[in-house]
Amino acid sequence: MNIDKLAYCVAIAETGDCTAGMGVTKNNCFGIMTWPNGRRTGKWYESKEASYEDFKRIWSTYYIGFPTYYMADKWTGGDRIQTWLNTVTNCYYE
Repeated sequence: MNIDKLAYCVAIAETGDCTAGMGVTKNNCFGIMTWPNGRRTGKWYESKEASYEDFKRIWSTYYIGFPTYYMADKWTGGDRIQTWLNTVTNCYYE
């Protein structure tokens, strides 16, 4: 698996590669969340590149491999799982 290509495809599925949502407001291309003081919120990044590096660290540590339905469910928090997985898969194999 090419982690750089996977990162790009997940960014496409999440924020249109940092062109929408948290990608624009927080440089967070992946919808990565944090829980400061027990409250769920999107993580802020200094740059798009920093977001990519964090995604690759997280995915390589906790998910390992190409996304399965189970991994997509966990990553998306159960939100639009099949659409997300289809977007990532189609992008990756284009």
